[in-house]
Amino acid sequence: MAAKEEMIKGQASDGNEVFDFMVERHATGGFLLSIHYSGDGAKNVTGAGLWPTVEKAKSVAEQSAQRLLHGATMTWHE
Repeated sequence: MAAKEEMIKGQASDGNEVFDFMVERHATGGFLLSIHYSGDGAKNVTGAGLWPTVEKAKSVAEQSAQRLLHGATMTWHE
């Protein structure tokens, strides 16, 4: 992740629910993964951990989408 790239955004959707992911550089090191959820009449924002690399944070996001959304498609906007 280049110095000017402070955030990577991703989205997963299964047609009924949407997860918006944000991976941001953390001040103490590593990368913070956040999930913004909406669908089925609910909305929420949750932290999903501090990860050592961007790749690990993205992998956790993708695994979460696969586990929680049925037939989800995942896209990243870097």
